[in-house]
Amino acid sequence: MATTLPFMTVIILFLVKWNFVGKGEKQLSLEVGDTVHIQEVCEGWYRGYLTRNKAQKGVFPSSFVHLKEVNIEKRGDEEIVTPAEMPLVKEVTTTLREWGTIWKQLFVSNKHGRVRQVQRLMWDLMEWRSQLLSGTLPSDEFKELKQKVTSKIDYGNKCVYTANRCC
Repeated sequence: MATTLPFMTVIILFLVKWNFVGKGEKQLSLEVGDTVHIQEVCEGWYRGYLTRNKAQKGVFPSSFVHLKEVNIEKRGDEEIVTPAEMPLVKEVTTTLREWGTIWKQLFVSNKHGRVRQVQRLMWDLMEWRSQLLSGTLPSDEFKELKQKVTSKIDYGNKCVYTANRCC
């Protein structure tokens, strides 16, 4: 049984943590870093739309998204909604999008060795991003993970933006 969420009184935003390729018109394709507005919840699936394009709507698995904290600022009759996520998570998201574009170019160019190299880098970042978002790490592990993520981004940028085989 589906539960309809109040549309005007509650803003529920979720951050996409894994890519999802929708099949058919009713499923909404998602990319890492997208933000979705949830309208309905039904047995492991959500119905909603992309906040950057409200015309793109559909259903998708609930396990592919993570509840996103937002700051809501009232300006007269308007509400300005801004993400309250960590700057490092934003950096990882941006890096994954950039590397994803490069990965696609390498794939199309039939550079299989480089494709696997970039893919391994991206898998590490996606896993660590998920851990950062979970909010379940003890402070010492969180601090260590932040250092690993920063180092991986620096190392990965050297690999991705040069012809070197780093990994």
